[in-house]
Amino acid sequence: MQRKLRVLAVLMVIVIMAVSLAGCGSTKTEGKLVVGTEASYAPFEYVDDKTGEIVGFDIELIKAIGEAINYEVEIRNIAWDALPSALLSKQVDVVISAMTITDERAKTVFFSDPYMNAGQIVAVKQGSDIKSHEDLSGKIVGVQANTTGHYAMEDMVAEGKLQNVTIRPYETTPDAFNSLRTGVVDAVVADDPVVKEYIKSNPEAKLTTAGSVFTVEYYGMAMRPDDFELHKKINQGLAKVKADGTYDKIYNKYFGE
Repeated sequence: MQRKLRVLAVLMVIVIMAVSLAGCGSTKTEGKLVVGTEASYAPFEYVDDKTGEIVGFDIELIKAIGEAINYEVEIRNIAWDALPSALLSKQVDVVISAMTITDERAKTVFFSDPYMNAGQIVAVKQGSDIKSHEDLSGKIVGVQANTTGHYAMEDMVAEGKLQNVTIRPYETTPDAFNSLRTGVVDAVVADDPVVKEYIKSNPEAKLTTAGSVFTVEYYGMAMRPDDFELHKKINQGLAKVKADGTYDKIYNKYFGE
């Protein structure tokens, strides 16, 4: 009897340890990666008009990375301002959304190795007297709220490089472009590839770029700071798709060689 009690006691300890260990791991389902993005930022992430699916450079890249590290990828469309909270509350495991790596953002999230460089550029109507970002004094400028385009405009005003600028934030970049088309704003400041994609895809809007890129930025995938194993896997997957030519193939599809 005493021996049986000892065996039962040992079994109970094993069960308790197993339950405790199970509770210590990540909430992420093993083998599945839930990815958050704001799908209104072509060509990086957007909803295909014909299929209704979320597509774009970022989407193909994260799916390729998922395949490289043996993870199924699920994409969720989330508003830009809600992406950080969705990540930190574990609604998603990774955010990929043309997100620039900044010191401020790095205080709350962990970024992957950079996967692309970009910068801000000005979009205007054809025939505008605005020829570069230096001509934005006295103008109304549309930006997507809480993006590096928004921050770049605020910095130039704060530093005295521009005067009497009205910065008008919008929920999405397409909303800012719509205001430019209707004359509500004089210019839009946004990421160079996004501006050029919009101009190419909407020739009837008769928009053009003013000047050249005036910032240097690098995109990264955001993860929770304590998700160490995932950090490692994502960077390994990124390195793998770059080494085997998959990255170049996706890049050329959306941006040309």
